[in-house]
Formats: sequence, structure tokens, C-alpha cells
Amino acid sequence: MGAALSNSGLALSALCTVIGLGAWAVLWLKRRSTVLPDVSVPEALYAMTRGKERFKRAACARALCSIINGEVQVLEEVLDESQGKHPEFGGALPDGRGLLSVTLDDLAATGPASETEAFADLLLACTAFDAAWDETDEWNALTMKVVQHLKDDLHALDRIAVLERQAAGSVLQKAAVLRQRLHGDRTMKPESLEGSECLDVPMMLSMNTRVQCPVCMTMRTDLVRCPTCRNVGYCSARHLQADVDRHQFWCN
Repeated sequence: MGAALSNSGLALSALCTVIGLGAWAVLWLKRRSTVLPDVSVPEALYAMTRGKERFKRAACARALCSIINGEVQVLEEVLDESQGKHPEFGGALPDGRGLLSVTLDDLAATGPASETEAFADLLLACTAFDAAWDETDEWNALTMKVVQHLKDDLHALDRIAVLERQAAGSVLQKAAVLRQRLHGDRTMKPESLEGSECLDVPMMLSMNTRVQCPVCMTMRTDLVRCPTCRNVGYCSARHLQADVDRHQFWCN
């Protein structure tokens, strides 16, 4: 049995190498959830800001981490959501907090270390300046905006200080890297961006569900939207009902 599992792992790694995916993709495929439903970027952004359960917010953070590296549009959506620029899709909370403010609160809150690490990993991904390019690079320019937003608007250093007093192991190390990045050291990296390999990572849907039906991928101007979050639109009421179990897991 052990040999069979080992051979399976080698085959997965070989497949990823053949199709040009890196080590992170191997890790993601191993972790991919068999329990949690798939989630779109808009759903993940909404759930991380307004979701009532910390484990779901952490799962969405892991899902975003699986795709955000170098993806300018995704990072831009994270920053816009944090700054409340899309009130038609939820926007900021009544108390004024946006996505990254809620993430910082989760980071400093008491809870399972695996969940805390998911929030730390997302903040590291959003502030990962690529030293191979200069400040004019679109990705790097956005990471600099995120750092400024975290430091000046959200006073993230206060929450990171709380985390450093109570964390240990890899979470403590990642908190220290975040603090150093906010102090201007763009080159700082954690020893490892990998969390626990036993964690479930929801698969990210490939479409933008704000403009495309997740059931049939039809794009229309008159989508039937989820009445609660408005982050998912459907080509018909029938497809809304067909997707209700998956979507409500993240919407409620």
C-alpha cells in the first residue's frame, strides 16, 4: 500500500512537470478538497469579508493563495474589496472594515494555528514583491499599494504585534516576515510558504461569476443574481437552483 501511494505521488509530480506546473501545483493538487465545494474569486472575496465561520474564511484564503501569485487582476480585486470599491457586490462592512481588515483581525484572533497560517499566507502573497522586476512592474506596483494600505490605513503592525506575542513555529516566522515587509524590507521571505499538507483547499472556479454563469459559463448582461451576495449571476433561475448547494455554502 505504501509503495502504491509513493508511486501515485511520483506520477502526480511527473504529470505536473510534463505540463509545466511547479512544486506549488503539486502541493495544491495533493491538498485539493474532497469535502469543500469549489469557489470563485468573487465568492471567496465575499466570504472572507462577510462569512460568519472562521474555517470558511481560512479555506477561501487558501484558495486565493493557490492562484494569486503574479495574477494582477486577482490582487487588484483583493485590494479593491479591501477598500470597499464595489458596494454593489457587498463592499465594506457596516463598521467600515474591508477584506484585508477582517483578515488582519482573523490573524490576531485566537483560533487553530492552521487557520491563522492561511491568513498569514494570503497577506504574504499579497505583499510578495518580485525582485526580478522593478517598481514599475504592474504586479510590484500593486504589492506596494497593498503594503501602504496595510500599514497606513489598517495599522496592520498592531495586529501583527499581537500575533507575534501568541504565535509559534511557522506562523511566528511568517508574522515576522510580514512585519519586516511593512517596515520596507521587500526582499524578506519566509523559509517556506507551505502550510500543513493535510489541509483542504477548495478548487477555484475559472470564471468570474459576477459576469458569467458558473453552471454553463454563459455571459449575459441580464444575469439572474444571487439575492444575498450578488456575486454570482446565472443565465436562468433554473441554473441558480442547480447551483444552490455549492454557492450557499460560501454565501451564508
